[in-house]
Amino acid sequence: MRSSTPITTTDLLKFAGLAFVFADHIGLFFAPDADLWRVFGRAAAPIFFFLIGFARTSSVPLIWLALGAFLTALDVYVSDGLDDVTLNILFNFALIRFVMPVIETHVLMRSWGAPALALFCAAMIPVAAVILEYGAEGWLWALFGLVTREAIVKATPEARLQRNLVGLFCVAVYLFVETRDFDFEPAPTAALCALMILLGVLLANFRRADAPVEAPAPVTHAFRWMGRRSLEIYAVSLFIMQLAGHLLDVDVEDDES
Repeated sequence: MRSSTPITTTDLLKFAGLAFVFADHIGLFFAPDADLWRVFGRAAAPIFFFLIGFARTSSVPLIWLALGAFLTALDVYVSDGLDDVTLNILFNFALIRFVMPVIETHVLMRSWGAPALALFCAAMIPVAAVILEYGAEGWLWALFGLVTREAIVKATPEARLQRNLVGLFCVAVYLFVETRDFDFEPAPTAALCALMILLGVLLANFRRADAPVEAPAPVTHAFRWMGRRSLEIYAVSLFIMQLAGHLLDVDVEDDES
């Protein structure tokens, strides 16, 4: 039996994002010495920040703020204090949603707006990282999502060039920051570079459309449910893994989750 409502490319991208989230959290909480878990986990946040920027809505669901507050409090609890604790990534998503209309109205309307904002985000990385999980790195990926949508809407060579330049800059900055922070060995570093370049190309060519392959109704319903509830799934999985890792007393380094 086929579903009358097909899986979309957004559903597939969110599913991939969740898979990378699980990989990252397995490495963070249960296998801190296995770098490849964290390497693959580096692709999770960029996907969700990109989709936040790509989306047309500017509303901030209250559940994001509630879950973000809960997860931040849990982080304080398992960390035994405020040292190295940042506001959960859901607060960063909410902040981007809040300012996105201003960016679209007052920044993107200028030809230099997106490049200038990208440079500003890169300059703010050391400051924002103290307060927000993924800080201004996330802002860069959200800007990439926004200019990708603009390139689709405008369909001009100038808009596509801007998308490509912002995307290239975003990937380069992210690779620099993540390899510096995680101090990966050469092999994991090479794997991370390949993964992020591939992800950058895929996101630059992302289009919201029906998935090219049909699936049975149960599979379709599962994917669409995960797509609609991806951030809630992230929050529940983080709670379970972080609490389990704490109870098992796994030696977790102070890295981004």
